[in-house]
Amino acid sequence: MSKPARKATEPLRTRHVFLDTEVYRRAGFNISNTQFALLAKEIDAGRIVLHFTDITLAEIQRQLTEEVVAKAAEAKRLARDFNRISQIAGRPNDTVREIDAQQLADAAWKGFLNTLITRLRGHSVLALDTPARIVFERYFAGLAPFEQRGSKEFPDAFVVEGIARYCTSNDISMYVVSGDAALRRAAESHAPLIPLQTLDEVLAAAATAAGEAGDIEALVDEIFASPGFDDQVTAAIEADLDFVDFVYYGPLTDGNVVSTELNEIVSLDEYDVAAFDDSKIGLIIQVNATLDAKVRYFDEKELRDKDDDIIPTELETSSRIHARLKIYVSIDLRSLRFLESELLTRDIIVE
Repeated sequence: MSKPARKATEPLRTRHVFLDTEVYRRAGFNISNTQFALLAKEIDAGRIVLHFTDITLAEIQRQLTEEVVAKAAEAKRLARDFNRISQIAGRPNDTVREIDAQQLADAAWKGFLNTLITRLRGHSVLALDTPARIVFERYFAGLAPFEQRGSKEFPDAFVVEGIARYCTSNDISMYVVSGDAALRRAAESHAPLIPLQTLDEVLAAAATAAGEAGDIEALVDEIFASPGFDDQVTAAIEADLDFVDFVYYGPLTDGNVVSTELNEIVSLDEYDVAAFDDSKIGLIIQVNATLDAKVRYFDEKELRDKDDDIIPTELETSSRIHARLKIYVSIDLRSLRFLESELLTRDIIVE
């Protein structure tokens, strides 16, 4: 595989960082994963200070609760399916413990808050204290995030105004990280705010601040050219594919993805340096790959037995898909072997 280009990265322009709800949701609200562990190291090193708003916390709590409740309902449905299969197989039903969705959601929220405050040392910004007049002036003027007719992005508008007022009163600037283009445009209209799209960009800037860019570039050249590097990337992706949520959107009735395999790594498109010290380097690599997915579905042509009862026919087929994967690897600088890897892509659509 040819070496990908490094994404252009400038050193940190400020140590203050705000993450939008969308960033936490993209991580599955797991702020102990590899990306957030790297962020925690930068926070411990004093290069980054993390900020959140009261509105952001309220959004996260609602969305996290909704996800837990949905997963609990799915687990209950799966338990019924297993019981049905057990009956067909003539075996005793396997007991599946009932999940108290609300209790689990409360525990997940408590764990999230504990990590945010104690491990990531988050600082609170009271966006709800923002005067409503400021937000409504932007709304009636059609300014971001209200450019689209009928837009009701009031939570985002209060968040951006609250952060901007906080920065002005404390004479600081702040990165505003969000995959939401409208929120980034709203942030761009305030001089103290610096919009970015992903947490990777913050980590890359912090890594640039921690090491010499030229030395890192030469080092990464050596890593990508090292024997066995391609095989390590392949193995790292294959090890984590089972943790990706594959969602089927296609013409097959009740289609769902039951398994996937890596078919081919087409190219490594680009990379960010996420961490760097005397013994190891962390890279976030964009991988262009093809995957083979096995899809299970019900045949629309109903078959009937001798008593004319309907027997749903379950079939399987395969689908080859193109996917842009994002993977984090930590590499030992002496052996050039992977110390740690994590597939950061969480959702892939199969058609």
